[in-house]
Amino acid sequence: MALLWVAFLLLIEIVYSRRFWCRYICPIGMTYGFVGAFSPVRIVYTLNNCLHEGKCRDVCMVPHVLEMTKIGYADDVRVDIGADCTRCGMCVEVCPTKALAFDIRGLSSLL
Repeated sequence: MALLWVAFLLLIEIVYSRRFWCRYICPIGMTYGFVGAFSPVRIVYTLNNCLHEGKCRDVCMVPHVLEMTKIGYADDVRVDIGADCTRCGMCVEVCPTKALAFDIRGLSSLL
């Protein structure tokens, strides 16, 4: 039965949604997603500053949230990192060009 469950989850991961378990079933992942969606602190990616060397993805514990740092993946020049981000700041620390930076919702537009 356990093998069938794992096979089912693997099939969903392949066909429907990447990281399905972490995003929708795992209590810790769901909590991170909920907190991340409403958190006033966020990390913002600026495409024009990025060298695309991948240091940020190397240190990130949730590297799928930094997919936009790959060449051609960013939808816009300025992108908010997704709700799955834990806001640990390790990517901000290693970014040599400051393409990733902390931001506080509502305050950045005032500065």
